[in-house]
Amino acid sequence: MSSSLPKAAERDGLTTTGPASPRRDPAPDQAPPSRIRSLLDLVGFGFFPLAFMSRLPFAMTVVGTLTLVSDVRGSVAQSGAVSAATGIGTAVLGPAVGAFADRYGQRRVLLTCAAVNIAGLVGFVLMTYASVSIVWVGAVGFLVGASAPQVAPLSRTRLITLVTAGTPAAHRRDGILSLVMSYESVADESAFVLGPVVIGLLATAFGAGAPLLVAALIAAVFVVAFALHRTAALPKPRDTAGKETAADARSVLRLRIMILPLGMFLVGAFFGSTLTALTVFMRAHGRELSTGIVYGGMSVGSVAVAILIAFVPERFSLRARWLVFGAIVLAASGLLVRASSVATVTVALACAGCGIGGVIVTLFSIASRRTPRGRTATVMTTLACALIVGQALWTALGGSISQAHGARTGFLMSAATAAALLLVGLMSCAIDGRRTLDPVRKGG
Repeated sequence: MSSSLPKAAERDGLTTTGPASPRRDPAPDQAPPSRIRSLLDLVGFGFFPLAFMSRLPFAMTVVGTLTLVSDVRGSVAQSGAVSAATGIGTAVLGPAVGAFADRYGQRRVLLTCAAVNIAGLVGFVLMTYASVSIVWVGAVGFLVGASAPQVAPLSRTRLITLVTAGTPAAHRRDGILSLVMSYESVADESAFVLGPVVIGLLATAFGAGAPLLVAALIAAVFVVAFALHRTAALPKPRDTAGKETAADARSVLRLRIMILPLGMFLVGAFFGSTLTALTVFMRAHGRELSTGIVYGGMSVGSVAVAILIAFVPERFSLRARWLVFGAIVLAASGLLVRASSVATVTVALACAGCGIGGVIVTLFSIASRRTPRGRTATVMTTLACALIVGQALWTALGGSISQAHGARTGFLMSAATAAALLLVGLMSCAIDGRRTLDPVRKGG
């Protein structure tokens, strides 16, 4: 009887070390390991630097193609078109990559994507330097985007699946999943900040083609290693009889799930419209070269909140977080509209980043709980691609509007997007009805 107690405690995440005799150690049972310790026990420390480095090729691709074509072909219009084709390729086939990963496993899908992507990146560089029609260069750019390894959503999928399967206690599972979403958001934001910096350094030192060749090398080393990591062999969902089972693919089309990509689309739209309006604003103030630095204030706020949100109390529900952080984005947008100085815009962007970072973490957290059984990779890649599409479309639209009507009109567009994001949050609460997002859902 006594020998079964340590096993039971071990299943519940409790430590069982220490003296066995109650006479010698009357102290109560030790507390469960920390959330960080529990997560490291599940995936190992090496998983995290590997998953971060594997994100860089994706973060470098769109800007890298833009830089290369602009430098070699000397046409901003052609570079923009090719960069757009790359982004469209990712948006069109990204969700399919997630669906294939759910069906055939991450290892097989990632290795296939990595092979095609590496060949595409090398081919893109060679074709750009050669006298090949820009149409064919754009077609290869589309292939590069379509085959981009979806490391970020697949990393989320691994962590969610392993935490859910390996943490029986619901309250412990909630806390660890919150930590997962914070880490993933920080990793995404850091990769997309670091990616353009790496591109600039490599292009300056070795030429415009170097960043894409380095991206291919990183994919060959780190993405392949990520694909072969032991966490890629995820447990399959099973029914009570032990038979493998997964929800029907059409189950992800439910309104309560599809409203989440809509929210993420609006997050991307806010990024795109704000960046273009800021560019016009900084140009009007004679500080155009500092646009990237000022825009970086949004990333600082986003990363800070993504870290801190892991420690908020559980009574601050996911529904409330979407609405509260969405309201912060809207308030910061109002400040942007009224801003007349670079200092005010910088403060407003930092505040907007705090709100937008909280919304991103919350959307992925809600998705992890609403996703039907066995369809996590499909939903996560759909959310990631929705953000990219929103950013691309609103960058183009916002650029035209800000250029024609001024930065204030562009910031009004950002404010309208923030209002729509808050409205979608209210709709999500209404659609969810009386279903609570806390505790974690059971099954599909």
